[in-house]
Amino acid sequence: MINNKILVEYAKKAAAEKWGYVWGTFGQVLTQALYDQKVKQYPSEVGGYANFIRSNWFGRKVTDCVGLIKGAYWSESGTLVYNPKTDISADSMYSLAQEKGEISTIPEIEGLCVWKKGHIGVYIRGGQVIEAHGTKYGVIQTPLTGSGSTPWTHWLKCPYIKYEKAEETWQEIVINAADNDESWIQAIIDVSNMAKAANNIGAMKVLEFLPTLIVKIHNNAK
Repeated sequence: MINNKILVEYAKKAAAEKWGYVWGTFGQVLTQALYDQKVKQYPSEVGGYANFIRSNWFGRKVTDCVGLIKGAYWSESGTLVYNPKTDISADSMYSLAQEKGEISTIPEIEGLCVWKKGHIGVYIRGGQVIEAHGTKYGVIQTPLTGSGSTPWTHWLKCPYIKYEKAEETWQEIVINAADNDESWIQAIIDVSNMAKAANNIGAMKVLEFLPTLIVKIHNNAK
């Protein structure tokens, strides 16, 4: 089973390589044979975009929204291998997830999936999502919320992905320790800047290392 970091790396690679979008695919190169197969399966979703697909996606890797995620865990061996046991839709993936919630409660964990009925994407942290957005868009990076975002309703942990705990930044450690009071972060930034300022007391130099010290103390206390 791949982990959440591998899923994010896979999604980022697909976005960087500008993969196309064809309904029912999951990372294959679009050939005439594959196109013909998908037209038979999905006459409206694929056949209805025939001219656009021929002009833009032939000869390139293509996927649909949930195929982006399935392709990641089907490539665990280094080769893309279809597995009918884990071939599920976006909505089924949400239904099977043991951990999920409303989008307003999404944890800052890379590799979570974001979902709305009929569509799914990969959260890469920092308020950003990679998704196979649609036939005329392909795989793109979009904001989680706000202008240009997809109206996601929920987040989930994909049942076929192992989620490993990410190392916390010093900012996250301080916020959690201070009950989400972001003023603590600003206080540490101010103190660190004082230590770097010209004509400051020499002993203050040690405060430049305060953020690193916070992380080390936190990790040793676990």
